[in-house]
Amino acid sequence: MGNTHSASSGSTLKKHIETATKTGVLQYDNKKLKEISPGLCLPNLRTLSLNDNELQTIPMEISLMVNLKNLSLRNNQIVQLPDCFGQLKKLENIQLGQNQLRSLPSSFTNLSSLRQLILSNNRFTTIPESILKLHNLQLLDLTSNQITQIPDHIQTLQVDELNLNDNRIIKISDQLRFCPRLKTLRLDRNNLDLDTIPVSLLTDSNLSLISYDGNRFDEKAFQGKEGYDKYMQRFTASRRKLE
Repeated sequence: MGNTHSASSGSTLKKHIETATKTGVLQYDNKKLKEISPGLCLPNLRTLSLNDNELQTIPMEISLMVNLKNLSLRNNQIVQLPDCFGQLKKLENIQLGQNQLRSLPSSFTNLSSLRQLILSNNRFTTIPESILKLHNLQLLDLTSNQITQIPDHIQTLQVDELNLNDNRIIKISDQLRFCPRLKTLRLDRNNLDLDTIPVSLLTDSNLSLISYDGNRFDEKAFQGKEGYDKYMQRFTASRRKLE
């Protein structure tokens, strides 16, 4: 029975690949796929979706997909990405949530078109340095990892929204205020005391939304913190723009 299933799923994949050579889109989610074969790495692909499979590694041949804009590998068992990943310079959207990643290759720095990077539910203990130089990033999602601090070198991060909900953060560098585009910072369910939130984030940053539910202080305490009035002015102004 097992062989019949794998033969039929193999022929199904072949049909998907044939179609993808024409459409530029290959979606093969939830098919118990264990590896990405070189034949799947089509140079014309713009979108590749292999969510909910059993992938553990990404082959070097992925670097052939030079036109790839959207890559979704959510809910696999991927432990690391190959160094050649940085050659996919047209990538705009990467979904890598629910894997086993602890780090990113240094070549990630080359993904200059990247707008959205989802790394939730992995095993990161630090914010990967290779993403601190990306200039077009709009969303960086590191929800549900094991990150313990926001470090000093964070100031080069170019992103509109940083999501660090459900981590283990106990320390935030005041250098975070220098992130030029950062408007939304999500810190729900970490290990933060009120004192560990730098006053400068309220007084001297561009942040207009800080979420902090489930930490070691309540809303009333946050409202009493120095700089809260300045923060609320930005918060209110940003809400008016949305109306």
